[in-house]
Amino acid sequence: MQLEQQESFTIHGPQLEILGEAETKLPAPAKKRPVAAGVLALCVLVSVFGIGGHALKSQYRAICGTYTATDKYGHGIQQDFDTQADAAANLIRLCEPVLGSDNDAVSTATDTLGAWNTSVQEDGAQPSIQYAINKHLYSAVDALYAEGSAKAGSDVKRQMDTQYDAFVSAQATIERAAAAYNQQADAYNKKAAAFPANIISALWGVGEVPSFSNTQ
Repeated sequence: MQLEQQESFTIHGPQLEILGEAETKLPAPAKKRPVAAGVLALCVLVSVFGIGGHALKSQYRAICGTYTATDKYGHGIQQDFDTQADAAANLIRLCEPVLGSDNDAVSTATDTLGAWNTSVQEDGAQPSIQYAINKHLYSAVDALYAEGSAKAGSDVKRQMDTQYDAFVSAQATIERAAAAYNQQADAYNKKAAAFPANIISALWGVGEVPSFSNTQ
């Protein structure tokens, strides 16, 4: 699944050509070099910090938006979270009668799924936090499936296989979508950290784009 690529933010200076022409049209007193230089410097600052800041903030919002966006097939990071959680819940429901409610694998998977659902539903949850819980959930469900399928009868095992396949498939689409998202976030963060974007980002209140990884 491919997420829509966002245009990289680069501060260009086409306004400088216009400003050069504007200098020739300044009133006579303003054409004096010190005055003209000051006027042009002010215009450059307004252009860079105003137009550049708006572009920087727009790209920040666009990239963050891809974390919750849905493609034309109805897939997206958050959407596949739901698919994955449903498969995990169904697998727990199938394994519990086989292993017992007091089984460690059942308890661990149940608790981890609860923490996962909370992180997904929590408004403003950081992708880096969701990444860590997602990894715990995958490990817990994988261990549960291995233990449950080894003891289940053939009919129940087939149901377990179906839910486990759905769980693994959702994890794969999450990772593919997250990889594309992380690539955009990393490219943006590198550009935003360079001068003068680092100053502009501070003035416009734009921080780093959080990544769905363990690097944050």
